[in-house]
Amino acid sequence: MPTFPKTENDIQVFGQLLVQGLRELQSELPSPPMGVDDLKTKLDTYRTALEATILTEGAFREQHGVKDQALQELVSGMRADIKYAEAMLRGKPDREKKLVKLGWGPRRALSTLEAPGEVREIAIEKQGDTWLTLTWTAPRSGGAPAFYRIQRKKDGAAWEDVGTTTDIEYMASNQPRGVEFTFQVMAVNRAGTGNPSGTVSAVL
Repeated sequence: MPTFPKTENDIQVFGQLLVQGLRELQSELPSPPMGVDDLKTKLDTYRTALEATILTEGAFREQHGVKDQALQELVSGMRADIKYAEAMLRGKPDREKKLVKLGWGPRRALSTLEAPGEVREIAIEKQGDTWLTLTWTAPRSGGAPAFYRIQRKKDGAAWEDVGTTTDIEYMASNQPRGVEFTFQVMAVNRAGTGNPSGTVSAVL
């Protein structure tokens, strides 16, 4: 019988699976107690709060309080939606397969959190006079990313941070014109930072 995850990393992985599964099974699970968009918002809020505690050296107590509150609200919504799914799918064909699609199935033994793997398939999706939008794919290995760090550099210079995001795309705005920059992305969580992605370059 599946059990609700206990570690923060496992909870956010389960949360992502639950969001994806609820969207796929919308016709059979049309009205969960916490709607899928609200649940995704709770998940993003938690990840943003987690990012703040990781980025801040010796994070302040109030920042941990914000993160813990966001986690509590996320867990509450996830528990309610799973109970709803179990009730709605009771007696239906392939019930167990559908619950597994929600992330509610047999689990591997919990392990120590690993740093994320390498970000994949980085690309420049759009660009303008002083901005560009980067996209990428989440790592296939390692622990779940809490957020992504975007870096750039000029030829012969050191890498510098551009920004962070919990999404798999980022708009780099107010970039200098006429200068070629190379960009890379790294996934980050409590255990550490994954290997850098491949690179892409652009002159705006």
